[in-house]
Amino acid sequence: MIYSELKKPLTIYLVAGITLSIIIISVILTAKYEKNLLYTMTKFELIRTNSFKMERNIAEMNSLVKEINSLLPSHYYFKDHKEIMLLGFDEIKTTLKDAEITVKNFNSDAHEISLPVTISIPVNSYVQMVNNIGYLQTLNFPYFAIKSIVIETPAKGPFSGTICKIEGILRMPAEKLTRNKT
Repeated sequence: MIYSELKKPLTIYLVAGITLSIIIISVILTAKYEKNLLYTMTKFELIRTNSFKMERNIAEMNSLVKEINSLLPSHYYFKDHKEIMLLGFDEIKTTLKDAEITVKNFNSDAHEISLPVTISIPVNSYVQMVNNIGYLQTLNFPYFAIKSIVIETPAKGPFSGTICKIEGILRMPAEKLTRNKT
């Protein structure tokens, strides 16, 4: 008799316990799923933000490559570096017609090819001297690095005016840049 009286509440308690266990497990699984979903959404948003940054950086890099290619002479990809250096030297000789130019031997290392140059230019005015120096500083390929500038008035010689003596180095990278088709 006690058994029959306990059977009904015991069954209800057992069903309620199983139901409660299922609800608790469902809540725990839902909470873990929500946590993982939020983590995944955060990482997805980070990936999306980084992809926009990467696109912007790629566009900047392409712009810089185009700018670098615009600074290179048109014959850069077709001529040897030493030949390009000598063409730059010829351009200086052509531009500074009255200058006496002395060149030493090529120097090269793993990163750079250089050509030491001494330029003696007769100048009649300060403006002319500044323009000549300015011209040398605007050379971008090959680049002319000025080491020293000496202004002197020789006591004797065919020219009785002032001479500006510029010592510098024509420089350029030792390795060719690869051609970018963008």
